[in-house]
Amino acid sequence: MSNNSRIIFRGGLLCDGTGALPVRQDILIENDLIADIGSPGAFDSLQGQTVEADGRWIVPGFIDAHSHGESRKIRYPENRTKLFQGVTTEVDGNCGSSPSCVPGGSGELAWQDLAGYAKVIDRLKVSTNTVALCGHNSIRRAVMGTAGRKAEPEEIAQMRQLLENACNAGAAGFTSGLTYFPGKFADTSELTALSEVLRDTEKIYATHMRSEGDSLMEAVEEAITIARAGSGRLQISHLKTIFPRNFNKIGQLLARLEQCRIEGMFLHADRYPYVYSSTRIGQILPGPYDKDTEIKARLAGSESFRQEIIEALRHSPRDLASTILMKNGKTLSQLAEENGWTLEETGMHVLLENPEQTAAYLCMSEENMMKILAEPWVCAGSDAISAQLDDPASQGHPRAVGTFPTFFRKVASITSMQEAVRRMTSLPASIFRIPKRGILRKGYFADLVVLDAARYESKAGFDGRDLQPLGVSLVMVNGEITWDAAKPDQIIRAGRFLPID
Repeated sequence: MSNNSRIIFRGGLLCDGTGALPVRQDILIENDLIADIGSPGAFDSLQGQTVEADGRWIVPGFIDAHSHGESRKIRYPENRTKLFQGVTTEVDGNCGSSPSCVPGGSGELAWQDLAGYAKVIDRLKVSTNTVALCGHNSIRRAVMGTAGRKAEPEEIAQMRQLLENACNAGAAGFTSGLTYFPGKFADTSELTALSEVLRDTEKIYATHMRSEGDSLMEAVEEAITIARAGSGRLQISHLKTIFPRNFNKIGQLLARLEQCRIEGMFLHADRYPYVYSSTRIGQILPGPYDKDTEIKARLAGSESFRQEIIEALRHSPRDLASTILMKNGKTLSQLAEENGWTLEETGMHVLLENPEQTAAYLCMSEENMMKILAEPWVCAGSDAISAQLDDPASQGHPRAVGTFPTFFRKVASITSMQEAVRRMTSLPASIFRIPKRGILRKGYFADLVVLDAARYESKAGFDGRDLQPLGVSLVMVNGEITWDAAKPDQIIRAGRFLPID
């Protein structure tokens, strides 16, 4: 064997991802696998590249259970925002949006379906591994466009075929985003009919539920119904209670989910460790305007409609004053003061500019978030795109650059550091059935991170500063040292598309 394909990690504290206490051990990597794990000095007689961990933790590569990286990682294959956190695998296609499962890309990087997308990922060599989910919004749009109506039986049949094709190509499951276009027009029967494609498989149904606020418990029951129509496996995306009037539902929410688990349901959730959410600015609209797919054109064409929206925004479901526009980091309150507008006028102007632009909303409770993070079945999910640190898209919500160190610190504060590692590694690997990853074990793939656990944190906020986390020394993906803090500008892209049977 070439010495170049053998790497020995010495002097580290091995935290294997199972929740066990760290142990001082050395690790032998050969090609893309963990060839052996032994006591300190066990591999000193072997030739090969040596990495001195110097008492730092060696942990499995982190798995982002809730990512939105499909198209962006084609543009930014180095994927620095995730890599620098220690993420080695992303689960994409969440919230019903899966560009990978429908025609996309261009030129040599074009694809028609998930099988084609997988080839593009492997040809491009993204720095992180990719697991794909098939999104309801994407396949509905492919069949029905943006039609704001229930699907006809023949349209459901076409969507079922697209979902089946994606599953056969290695998709880990099916996702929905029921507050987004066009998924919000689907009824429960449409979704259960699609979920049935997963029956007799172990593929997951992951959902951005129809409500996380006023109709939270009804949305939970819908999610359970849809999952049970398929594989019976449910992942609730970014589990939360939004708006102060709903914060008191946290006990009822967690009790209902725990009841399902006691009854034997395979049920988990992911969470990003922030109380600001982030989505399109159109979410400030109350009903029925929130379902208007032509809102920008109508605002541009009618002064009376602009006044109608200004009045409607007095009843916005969001707190307009604290809402932050990602493109400039300013709140609507700041923009109102700068322009001499009311908050409602400011909301109308940003909707007129672009109702799809991204905003952050202060809508959650720190206390409730910590109760959710205390649950052993909740894993880390950033709900963020892939990007570069100098890309404006990275300089908005800090979850894009800081989810994993922040999740680590918050979970460790109420459990332990090794439990926080488990929630970021073996737990998501088991949820999405990612084979031989998420644990440091002989014969498993060599995805790992060397970090200073005491220093691992993110100082990123909404101001675009301090974007790179502290504490990560080295990231390995599939046996390749992808990034080393000693060579900060060098990235070796070694990620793969990971099909899930």
